Amino acid sequence: MSKPIKHLLLRAPNWLGDAIMAQPAMRAIALGQEHEQLSLAGQAWLADLLPFFNLPGATYQITDSAADAAVLFPNSFRAAWEVWRVGTARRIGFAGQWRKLLLTDAYPPRIRLDSEHHRDYYLDLAEQMGVGISEREVRLCAPEEERQAGSRLISEYGLDPGKTICLAPGSQFGGAKRYPAAGFAQLITWLTELGWQPLVLGTPQEQDIGEQCLRGVTGAHYNAAGKTSLRQALQTLCASRLLVSNDSGLMHVAAGMGLPVVAIFGATDPARTAPSGERVRLLYQPADCGPCLQRECSVAGQPCMANIRPESVRDACLSLLG
Repeated sequence: MSKPIKHLLLRAPNWLGDAIMAQPAMRAIALGQEHEQLSLAGQAWLADLLPFFNLPGATYQITDSAADAAVLFPNSFRAAWEVWRVGTARRIGFAGQWRKLLLTDAYPPRIRLDSEHHRDYYLDLAEQMGVGISEREVRLCAPEEERQAGSRLISEYGLDPGKTICLAPGSQFGGAKRYPAAGFAQLITWLTELGWQPLVLGTPQEQDIGEQCLRGVTGAHYNAAGKTSLRQALQTLCASRLLVSNDSGLMHVAAGMGLPVVAIFGATDPARTAPSGERVRLLYQPADCGPCLQRECSVAGQPCMANIRPESVRDACLSLLG
């Protein structure tokens, strides 16, 4: 795919965390393929993510507009059908899901998603396209204007950006990936006693989880779950000091921006989905039943999470806060 093209479209994965893990492959393709116009297509929240995504010149585009070439990171039949339907000339992606006939360039996946890292899976597509890979880790950006906007938001919440610790206690995938709210509450109590100020991030569906985590907190705190756009959540992240998170999309974004991250894993395996970043502390104490990869835990007491004591989470936070 070395011949210059006019319009290159990158169709991103449908989950935030997967989109971030695909970023090294997308960036490699964007830098390695000469083009006049670069578009990122997929879920509507990609427009909020784009300022941080480190794809110079890229714009967000809805999927029902044709391009000269489209690289499809989702493996669904629908993704291939959509770009075929609008007349995109070259349609590039992994074979499978009954879509090989819809692709002009169909490659066999060589990385096993059930045992190898998702970043390598996406990078394999770029490599089979003949793109050189100079960076295999996620490298997002945190533009100064976004950081300043985050500082203003944090101040509006009544918090000090220099003392703010973000927490993402939810998980859209399901409850099996969530560290217990009681554990988050104990952690928050310790951190507020040391002068840190907790800020909970999440979706509207996770607002109640945030309230459970903050119950009884007497120091400065704020539950922003369900009260921000994705862009505002990312702005507050890059203006804060630390993120404590389950295996989630926000975990991948924060680590990719270089923010210190304490990442708690239970039902999922960090060998497959650990975030990039030099300042990341992984907490993982698998139980005999895991990693189960289930949406909801079917074992009493959720042992994979119970194995991770709140003291371990606190110590990981303090080691990053220095």
